[in-house]
Amino acid sequence: MKRFLPLVFVVPVVAAAVPFARAEPPEWSGNPDKTIVVRTLPGMMRYDTTDIAVPPGARVKLTLENPDDLQHNLVILKPDAKDKDGQKFAQEAWLLGEEGIKLGWVPRDHPRILVAARLLDPKAGEDLYFVAPAEAGDYPFICTVPGHSMLMRGTLHIRSETKLLEDLSYSIYEGNWDKLPDFSKLTAVETGKLPGGLVTLQVAKKRKGGFGIVFEGRLKVTRAEKFEFFLDSDDGSRLIIDGEGTVDRDGVHPDGSPNKGEETLQEGEHGFRLLYFEKSGNRGLSLAAKSKSLGEVALSESVLKKKAARPEPDPILLTPANGEAIVHRAFISGVNPRAIAVGYPGGVNLCWDADAMNLSLIWRGGFLDAAPHWNGRGSGSKVAGYDVAKPAPGSPIQILESLDEPWVPDSTVQVKYERDTVDPQKEITINVKPEGFQFRGYRLDAKRFPTFRYTWREMEIEETFAPGLIDGKRESLTRTIALKGKPEPNAYVRLGEGGNFEPGEGGWRDAGQNLAIKVVGADPVVRRTGGKNELLVALDPAAAATTLIVTYAWKTEVGGRVK
Repeated sequence: MKRFLPLVFVVPVVAAAVPFARAEPPEWSGNPDKTIVVRTLPGMMRYDTTDIAVPPGARVKLTLENPDDLQHNLVILKPDAKDKDGQKFAQEAWLLGEEGIKLGWVPRDHPRILVAARLLDPKAGEDLYFVAPAEAGDYPFICTVPGHSMLMRGTLHIRSETKLLEDLSYSIYEGNWDKLPDFSKLTAVETGKLPGGLVTLQVAKKRKGGFGIVFEGRLKVTRAEKFEFFLDSDDGSRLIIDGEGTVDRDGVHPDGSPNKGEETLQEGEHGFRLLYFEKSGNRGLSLAAKSKSLGEVALSESVLKKKAARPEPDPILLTPANGEAIVHRAFISGVNPRAIAVGYPGGVNLCWDADAMNLSLIWRGGFLDAAPHWNGRGSGSKVAGYDVAKPAPGSPIQILESLDEPWVPDSTVQVKYERDTVDPQKEITINVKPEGFQFRGYRLDAKRFPTFRYTWREMEIEETFAPGLIDGKRESLTRTIALKGKPEPNAYVRLGEGGNFEPGEGGWRDAGQNLAIKVVGADPVVRRTGGKNELLVALDPAAAATTLIVTYAWKTEVGGRVK
């Protein structure tokens, strides 16, 4: 028998914030070249930004703010080809053990550290000052508190002022158009070079109207990645990359509403062609490119008059308080419409599916971010935490004539429906309820912990949940399933999907998804079907009542918890 031991980080839950001696701010602290603010997202185990662009040699002020309830830090590392995302460095920090606690999980004499914040307590902040390296590259930044770096990470991109266009030339044509003409059939009245590498209408500043310009050159890409191109003009324009139309802004119109196109470009040189015409009146032409590594790069002298993009709304976090749970009924991304989400004290959460009568999601950390519900027309809420797992999606109980019979998944159907319409054409999706199930609602105890009630054929079933900690370190969720009534023969409850489920020490089994599972009240059966393992419990047809106690526990400890 293989032994399964939950993976833990053997470190204390919390370290006192270390009072490192702070260096005096540099003389230029009041006038930095670049000011950056990075915030932790409460309950989400994330920074609010994952990409920062800074030119070489820039004097940088970086402020780290920690509104979270956990301790966090931020460490910027020099590049290492064998540790591009900083995870190896984080592991080394965790292995410092007691010494790591004293250091705030930052070995400050390590040669890879460019700059590091101290370990910040909840609601604290710190200003960091540094001069960006002269060498361009991608510098990873991470939180080195045990268990944080897989989610709390990003990249500082050191990039020189970027020039993407080379060998840029222009050709001017005369004519009166409402749409872009076929310039290949026309003769240019003027040609020239643009050594500055930027598109400009200054080449036609003496012309009053009735002209067109074709700009041609080479777009030089130093790394393969996806680019967004933003084009605006008064009047019409079209961007062509490698002979293919990428962004179209044709017609007679004012500027101020740029169009966007996307292209994934390989490293090397690409054909660049920009068509433009001016009929009369005001004129304008602006072009910019944007990529993850470069940020936004101007390809024209004229600044793009982009309408301000609607920013991501600030999180509206629903958080349990006073030792009570929160029960939230609303559309939640990734689950069926009849979802009932529950946030428990201590940072353990679940989503109950009132269509399937089953546990749909569990996660730890923050409960829900309701900001999408109040943004625009509203799109429901989204999970605010991390380590999201789906223990066993679909209906919880089925009849299996043999263990070779597959578990029937939930299904949906497309139907045509429109109110007060004889011949409806609008299609909507309806979830098909599992056979024999009926939801009977839920009741709340004194702590507002819900008990979910439903029936399956002749059986009455109640499910309750309680959060906990394993060894005082790892979050867990205990699920009690109370079944009343004799089940039909060959009835099974499915408790897990996707792990190996081999029994180990203390009755724990590997459930996959960074989870361990333990079942009390029955001897589970592990079977292989559909390319993955399932954990089942056979119900005794002679038993008038059965109680199953199922505990899900996360296998990794998350450090930084403040008592």
